[in-house]
Amino acid sequence: MQKKLPRDSFIRKSLEFGPYIRFDKSPIWQIHNDYFQSRGLLAWSKGEVPFTGISNYYEAYKKARFLIDNLKQLKLSSSEYSDDINILEVGAGYGEFAKNFLFAFKEISEQENLDFFGRLKYFVTDYSRVNIEELKKSKRLDFFQDHLVFEVLDVLDSRISLSRKASTSEILGGVSFDAIFANYLLDQLPARIFAYDGNNFFEKYLSLQDYKNISQKKSWIKKLKKKFRFQEIDWQEELSLEHRDILFSCFKTNKPSTIVYSYGALRAVKNFLYLLKHSGIIICSDFNASAKPGLDSFEPCYYGNSLAQAVNYEFIFKYFLDYSSSKNKIEHKVIGQKFGHQMVLIYEDPIKPLHTFFLTRPDFPQDLNLGDTYKNIYQQNWFLRAFYRFIVEIKLGFYILIVFIFAFALWHYFWR
Repeated sequence: MQKKLPRDSFIRKSLEFGPYIRFDKSPIWQIHNDYFQSRGLLAWSKGEVPFTGISNYYEAYKKARFLIDNLKQLKLSSSEYSDDINILEVGAGYGEFAKNFLFAFKEISEQENLDFFGRLKYFVTDYSRVNIEELKKSKRLDFFQDHLVFEVLDVLDSRISLSRKASTSEILGGVSFDAIFANYLLDQLPARIFAYDGNNFFEKYLSLQDYKNISQKKSWIKKLKKKFRFQEIDWQEELSLEHRDILFSCFKTNKPSTIVYSYGALRAVKNFLYLLKHSGIIICSDFNASAKPGLDSFEPCYYGNSLAQAVNYEFIFKYFLDYSSSKNKIEHKVIGQKFGHQMVLIYEDPIKPLHTFFLTRPDFPQDLNLGDTYKNIYQQNWFLRAFYRFIVEIKLGFYILIVFIFAFALWHYFWR
C-alpha cells in the first residue's frame, strides 16, 4: 500500500504568522505585483532581478536567426510579406533583449540583402506603466527609435481574447504579429502547486510572517518567514475536466509526486495566439518545473521583492496536443492531432532547466523551421540531459559527490 503524504492535523496559533492561504492567493503575489508596478528600471539596473541569461546578444541572435529563416520561407510563398514585420515583446523589462535582438536582426538582414529590418516594427511592452515610461526616457533603445512602439500591456487581460473573437480590438491598435517573445515572463504569473500520493490530492498553502512590521528595504521579501503545508482537496471539484486530465498525466507514474499548475502561463500563451498572424510564431524562454517525487514545496526564487515560479511546460505543451492518444516525447517537434498547432520544446541547458517553447497557430502555412542552431542545441544536450534526469530520478547525486570526494582524497594521499 502506498504511503500517503503527510498532512497537518493541528495548526499552531501564532501572532507572528497569518492564516494559511492557497499559494497563488497568498500576499506574496501582491508584494510581487506592487514591486514590478512601482520599481521601474531600478529592478534591473540595481541588479535585483537577473535578466542577462536570456537577454544577451548570443540568445537574441539565436532568435533573430530563427525568425529570419522562417520569414525567408514565407516570403517566397506569400504576398503577405510586403507588409510590416510586426514583433511583440511582452514583459520587456530593462529592454536588453529588445536592444540585442534589433542589432542581430539588422545585422543578419543586411548581410543577406533582405529588406526585413526596414519593414520592422518592434512593440516594446510591459504591464507596468512606470517601467514603460522610464524605458522611453532612458534612451536605451534610441538607436532604433524609428522601429519602436512602446505600449502598456497586461498579458492576462481578458479583453485580448474577447476583442479578437469579435474581430475588433482595442489592444495594441488591432495589430497582428509575426512573432511574440516572452523571456522570463511566464514564471512571473500565478500558479498553484498540487501533490498526489496515489490515492489523494493535496494543494500547497502558505502562511506568512506579518510583513507590515518588517522594515521594507531592498529584497525584504526574502527575509519574510514562511511556512507551508499541503491541504487535501477534492480533485474533481477544483479543476475543469480539460485541465484536470492534463495535469493528472503530469504526475509521476506509480509514485507520490508534486507538480506546478501553471494556469497563468497557459492563459498568457492562449492570449498570445489571439495577437498572432496566421503565419506568426510564439517564442517563450523560461525555467521548467518537471514533476518532483514526494511532497515538494516548489519554493519560488525571490528576486528583489518579486518571485519566480518555474513553469510546467509539459502541462502547456499537452494542452495544445492530443495528450490522451499522443505518444510523442515532448522534447521533439510534433504537430498536435487535436488542434494542428506546431510545437517545439527545447531543453536549452542540460543542468539548469532552461527551456524554449515554440508554438504556431493551426493555420501556420508551412513546416516550422528550427534552423541549425536550435537543432544543434537539442542534439548536443541529449546525453547530458538524459544523464541529469537519471541522477535526479534515482537520487544518486549525493553518492556521486561522496565518491568524488573519496577519489580526490586517495589521489591527494598517494600521488601528491
